[in-house]
Formats: sequence, C-alpha cells, structure tokens
Amino acid sequence: MQSWIKWDQIEWEIVNENISRKVVIREKIMMVMYKFKPNVVWPEEKHEAEQGGYIIDGKIILRLPDEKKEVLLSKGDGYLIGSNMSHSWETLDEDVIFIDIFSPPRKELIKNKFAPYAKNRS
Repeated sequence: MQSWIKWDQIEWEIVNENISRKVVIREKIMMVMYKFKPNVVWPEEKHEAEQGGYIIDGKIILRLPDEKKEVLLSKGDGYLIGSNMSHSWETLDEDVIFIDIFSPPRKELIKNKFAPYAKNRS
C-alpha cells in the first residue's frame, strides 16, 4: 500500500441513507472519511481503539459523558478520544464531512456492522 492518500481518487461507499465513507487501512491504523447527512445521531459507544478526527466541513456536537462535557466542533476542529472512553455525537442541520482515525483498526467498521447505529434525529 502507498504511504500517501489521494482522497479524491477513492470512491464513496454508500453505507446507508445517512452515511457515505471512504476507508484506508494499514495493519495498525485505519482512516475513514465520512459524509453524514443532517440530523444524524450516533449513540453512545466505547471501543478499544483510540480515535482521533478532524472536521473538514460542517458541524457536530461531540458528547463525552465520562468527562461530563459537550462541545460544538466546526470546520478545522479536531478531537482525540482515548481507548474505552464513552462518546457520542450528532450532526446539526447541514451535511458534515470529517476524517476519523482509529488505532488499532476497528474490525466491526471494516465489516460495516455499524450502519444500524446511526439514526436520523427526526
């Protein structure tokens, strides 16, 4: 595998009616570019993988219940979530494009078993 990524050369994979993604995986790291529709709620979860991300366009509300924090993240903002740290988030009234990075890779995302989790808020 190459050591660089040209996101515009990777096709969008349609996950469900609310989510599209582009996935790049190495042995110990996984990057996913997501496109979420407005008003999508991702329920609280935690996982072994550490997670980092960057908002390319749009806004999300990130909730960290273990820290009793909620923050609005916009274009240019990022986040770091530790292993087994509870978190959830939702999109607002616009499409959102962001990159998630996981280490180690999340096998359940590779197999696309997460799709039922994200629900439309309305």
